[in-house]
Amino acid sequence: MRNNSNIKLKVALENAESYIEEMSTWDDKKLSKHIDLFREQMQMAYKHGNNATFELLVEYERQTIIARANKE
Repeated sequence: MRNNSNIKLKVALENAESYIEEMSTWDDKKLSKHIDLFREQMQMAYKHGNNATFELLVEYERQTIIARANKE
């Protein structure tokens, strides 16, 4: 699982710009819901000591927050 999370993190970082651009078209409610979900999952990953998954979720949350801030 940790290796899978590392691969997903690499992909998320490589494609961050396009992911953020796409999420910027989502409505605010959907973005907010994703941020809340990522935070819940981050707490679980931290509690279980799953650092790779925690880092992945932090990146997902970061990208979602940027998309929300960039909304037109």
